[in-house]
Amino acid sequence: MAKPKFKDARGAHLPIYWALLDSPAWFALSFSQRALYVACRRKLTSNNNGNIALTLAGLAEQGFTASSSTLAGGLRALQAAGFIAVMREGGMVRRGQAIATLYRFNDKPCHEWAKLDIPMMRASNEWQQFATVQAATEAINAAELKARCDHAKAKLEREQRAIEKIRRFENRTVTVRNSKPHRFEIQRR
Repeated sequence: MAKPKFKDARGAHLPIYWALLDSPAWFALSFSQRALYVACRRKLTSNNNGNIALTLAGLAEQGFTASSSTLAGGLRALQAAGFIAVMREGGMVRRGQAIATLYRFNDKPCHEWAKLDIPMMRASNEWQQFATVQAATEAINAAELKARCDHAKAKLEREQRAIEKIRRFENRTVTVRNSKPHRFEIQRR
């Protein structure tokens, strides 16, 4: 006879280990980034690590109301501090369809998701690599600086493409065909 599973009368819960909460990487996070981690961790079930979409709409359902820039900065900080990792980059695919970026938590093992091309991974615990709060803060600041540089570079490339379009438009040659005059240009007698 199978042993019955233990079911908590209060429902599901969110286990976060003290080692994670007492780590220098955790102390390097701001309070909003810590709140984001808890809201993201709420999406973790027993077997979906690696297939977690952390979108603004999905987190708003749980009460995490923040701007998209706050969410992006918080996710960058959590990645830099080693708490989460990207498993699949999102973006636009064919015909304007968008796919979400998928994440995993580094303190839990990740099952294989063959349909999503996500391999099985053991818990990497990357947040343990930081010996001091200063080292973790420097990693978070470096990730933020890199994101700002990437954004500025992309903006400059867009502006250069727009300038090139204007130059091509200004330098184009207009050919006028010698054809019969337009019907409004004909003088009636």
